Amino acid sequence: MSAKTSLSNRVNIGLALFIVFLLVFATNRLDQRHFNTVQDTLTTIYSDRVVAQDYVYKMSNVMCKKHLKILDASLVYSQSNLNKEFAALIDVFSTTKFTSRELRTFEELKENFNALLQLESKSTTLIDQDQQVLLIDAIKTDLNNLSLIQVSESKYKVGVAQRSLDTKNLMSTLEIVFLVIIGFTVQFALFYRVKKSMTKGKNQ
Repeated sequence: MSAKTSLSNRVNIGLALFIVFLLVFATNRLDQRHFNTVQDTLTTIYSDRVVAQDYVYKMSNVMCKKHLKILDASLVYSQSNLNKEFAALIDVFSTTKFTSRELRTFEELKENFNALLQLESKSTTLIDQDQQVLLIDAIKTDLNNLSLIQVSESKYKVGVAQRSLDTKNLMSTLEIVFLVIIGFTVQFALFYRVKKSMTKGKNQ
């Protein structure tokens, strides 16, 4: 009887340890998944949102200088140099990751900028200058919309990371509860069998 009890106890312990091992392994995989989600979010926020916002700010600054140059020709700004600077910023901005809405706004920005370049290549009459100001205002609107998108997408990404962390915290709590339940179950099984075995031994 004791040999059977001992064998049964070892089987129960082995089964319990196997369950704990599976739990730890599954937990590790889930932790890795949540870690990757948070890491990807932080990387995306910096490379595609913070950096992009900096490009948008610099492009807005260029447009403000172009507007001032139209209003006051005596300023040292060169429209040609400002156009080159803006074109370079468009190129680097295009390397960031776009949402569908952001891509549409960016395409509108490029169209308005190309229209401005074509207009500037013509004679600089007062009518042309008024049209240039209108195009610059349109470009500023595009840049403002792009800036709002950066904020919106950053907020969304932070929400994704926070939900991942909340899920991780919930899973950690459930893991502790599950381990406690397993511990009590194993102890109950072992002590119950030992007590039962001792009772049978006394009765015999």
